[in-house]
Amino acid sequence: MPNASHADIAAPSDTSGNNHLLRRLNIFGLDHLDAVILAALTDERPLLLIGAHGTAKSELLNRLAAALRLEHRHFNASLISFDDLLGYPVPNEARDALSWLRTPGDLWGAESVFLDEISRCRPETQNKLFAVIHERRVQGLPLVNLRYRWAAMNPPALDDGTVEGDAYSGSVPLDPALADRFPYVVTVPRLLDLSVADRTAIIAQGGTAPDGDAGLPALVATARARLAELTEGQRAWAAAWVQGLIVPLHQMGLDISGRRAVALASSALAVHAAHLALGVRSSLPQSAYTALRWGLPQRALGRVIDDAALKAAHRLADHAARAIDGATWRDIRGEADPVRRVAIALRAEPGESTRTQVSQLVLDALASQTPNGRRVLALVLASRFTREDLLTAEACEQLAVLVEPVLAFAGGGKVTRTVPRAHANAWDNVCATIDRLSKEGEPQLGEIGNLLYAAFLDDATGLDAARVVACYREWHELLHPAADGEAA
Repeated sequence: MPNASHADIAAPSDTSGNNHLLRRLNIFGLDHLDAVILAALTDERPLLLIGAHGTAKSELLNRLAAALRLEHRHFNASLISFDDLLGYPVPNEARDALSWLRTPGDLWGAESVFLDEISRCRPETQNKLFAVIHERRVQGLPLVNLRYRWAAMNPPALDDGTVEGDAYSGSVPLDPALADRFPYVVTVPRLLDLSVADRTAIIAQGGTAPDGDAGLPALVATARARLAELTEGQRAWAAAWVQGLIVPLHQMGLDISGRRAVALASSALAVHAAHLALGVRSSLPQSAYTALRWGLPQRALGRVIDDAALKAAHRLADHAARAIDGATWRDIRGEADPVRRVAIALRAEPGESTRTQVSQLVLDALASQTPNGRRVLALVLASRFTREDLLTAEACEQLAVLVEPVLAFAGGGKVTRTVPRAHANAWDNVCATIDRLSKEGEPQLGEIGNLLYAAFLDDATGLDAARVVACYREWHELLHPAADGEAA
């Protein structure tokens, strides 16, 4: 288990002096990307760089290939044809099948491939690149030497149709399925975003690649050794951390696929191994946040990701991964439906949840509903929390305010109200619903009937009587489970 506070996501600190990956290649201003780039080299999973023109995306990737002494291919994806990847098809000697006439630039012997301008290629070309990027195959045939798959693109238009900074009319958001094939999706900053010292270093030295391998092969080997040394406890934490991210990311509008969930867990470990190899002091949660920040495919779809919200999601996931609240709260954080979260808390053993925790779940559940939904839920919950000491004063007050109009009909006798004639159809619907429930022998007829009366007086035009009854039944069954041996 990582040794750090669950809120500890401050930037990792460099203790090595000058042990930077990209500075070795005369790439300056990208120190914050050292670990994620090294992680991609360590686990050999696809890497996508997003940045404006002139931000050294191509230079970075080509220098990596040169330093690692790879058999490298650099294609412009917007101009690529299938013959560029495979060579030219010709009949074999028996003339019963095709073989490929090899070219110096084909993929068959490549160890690394760089697909530049991938956001500018035609959809049919993107489809052909799926298997190369994800499976290291082409036309169903394995590319046995291919290890690294890299790509670069200019920023696409944002999902609201606007652009940030330079406008690239030809750069479109990637197909979501293609974007999901890149475990690492990294934004490269502009020159203006860098420090004066880094700009000066770029101008003075950035135009020249270093001689030799810059110690890169040894650094990658060290990172792989550190990755292999990570414990089962650290691997279990990474899996639990991703599980804890699923719901918070969904609430941010950043749903992830099963493939992305697996990729994030692996990336957290690879980035942590990279930090260790670089001599950077970093806890596993800090490394995991770096992996999360540069591991979401939505950046390639034109989405702007709120860093503050992402940090909050990470804190929740880290807290859940440490399991300090027990199994019940792991289940609660893994449940997206606010009402079902309350139901899980109600099934917990005494002492697993505090009054404040349960009250917050109740308030969150009420806030998630429509006005009529809040009244239904409040009525169901009020009969479950029969003692004031089970909830905070704030939660009790909200329940009381919502339930009071319903209770006004529960005292018996006659209640007289004046309503507009335009509400006659809605009133007829309420009466017909109550009459039907009576004939069906509804056991909660009185409570449902009073609920419908209160809802009618509050908003007759927006009342859906059938929906109110359905919600009441669903939530009553969920929040008032039948006793052992008793029919639900």
